[in-house]
Amino acid sequence: MDRELICGGKFVFGHETISLLVSLEDIPKEIIFEGNTLLINDFLHVSLVCVGKIVEKYNVQIPDFKDKIIKDFCEFSQNNDIKLTEYGNNFKFATKDDKKAIVVMCKVSNLDKFFEFINKKYELNIEYPPTHVTLYKLPGKLGIFLTDSEDIKNLTKPITNLVGHSL
Repeated sequence: MDRELICGGKFVFGHETISLLVSLEDIPKEIIFEGNTLLINDFLHVSLVCVGKIVEKYNVQIPDFKDKIIKDFCEFSQNNDIKLTEYGNNFKFATKDDKKAIVVMCKVSNLDKFFEFINKKYELNIEYPPTHVTLYKLPGKLGIFLTDSEDIKNLTKPITNLVGHSL
């Protein structure tokens, strides 16, 4: 699926999701975990606002919701710095259907305030997402959407840091 730069090139929109690109150096190109060979993700990012999944999970009926959220996000991010502030030492193995991935949880500044803003503006009750970077995934597969605490509970399990150093 196509990805497009938004907000003056600071963020990316693709797979119905607003994302922040990240770069990591000195991590292995592949990891073998529980007999699965997982390759480094070729699109390292933090999914910030999974608009498509929000529409689906919360049955949002607002016309042009995707376009409105992108506009709101770009305007909000002009005055509120949204950036990755730290990686935790909290790694997880995620599985769903035929997909498997290794993610690291992270913190993003001001994203909580954006969710407070859109919840109030659109009278929604969207849960703040579990911010993470998908480090590794099965070859030829997409990552796994982890959009709320239920996804973390049901689709992941904690694992040790397999990268070999702190991120």
